[in-house]
Amino acid sequence: MVSVHCGGAGARRAARRQRSAGAGSARLRAGPALGRAVPDAATLVRAALAAGETATARAAEQASIGEVGTSDTQSRQAAAEQCRGLLAADADLLRTAADRYAAVGRPLEAGLAFEDAAVAYAQRGDTDAARTALDGALGLYAGLGAAWDARRAASRLRRHGIRQGARGTRRGRPSTGWQALTPTQTRVARLVAAGRSNPDIANELFLSRHTVETHVSHILAKLGATSRKEVALLCRDSAATG
Repeated sequence: MVSVHCGGAGARRAARRQRSAGAGSARLRAGPALGRAVPDAATLVRAALAAGETATARAAEQASIGEVGTSDTQSRQAAAEQCRGLLAADADLLRTAADRYAAVGRPLEAGLAFEDAAVAYAQRGDTDAARTALDGALGLYAGLGAAWDARRAASRLRRHGIRQGARGTRRGRPSTGWQALTPTQTRVARLVAAGRSNPDIANELFLSRHTVETHVSHILAKLGATSRKEVALLCRDSAATG
């Protein structure tokens, strides 16, 4: 745990609220296998910046960097990258942190980093990258049952005019067949049809492997397919008739 002995009482209060209301509740719902909810330094940096307490944010960043290599190196490296990315509003560095978290099996932390990256992309006007990062965050939160975190992420991005793709258009969607697939499931299905493995799909769409596995299961059920080869055939049929 990162310890920062400095000023910024407002930021620390905000950080405690974030931990208890958001990430902490997701950890409780997902079970003990997740480990800690979120690196304290990233939570404090985010809250300090929101409160205008830059000195507190920089102190938390330096404390996080100082912990790299002490233990659980990849997670601590990701935490330091997330802190640096938050301070610099560096969307690419935040996405790097998200990828690193995902690679070491920390889906909640990866979701938070993708969420931060989405905000940073939106702030610099890259709406496509913002939507992709938001989809990554929401996919991870969905896999964890972290509904509160998903609502927060969607709310943060709506302030920048970024919405969750076309997922809000589910009303009237059929329950089976190609048209039953959500936009994310359609992207996953096309990658499956192209012969991509679940790990490859996870990397390309910024999703956890577990989330991709869930999507593939839903795709098979909706298409009435029993194998990835059948998905490829159905995909080709859909392209031919579309």
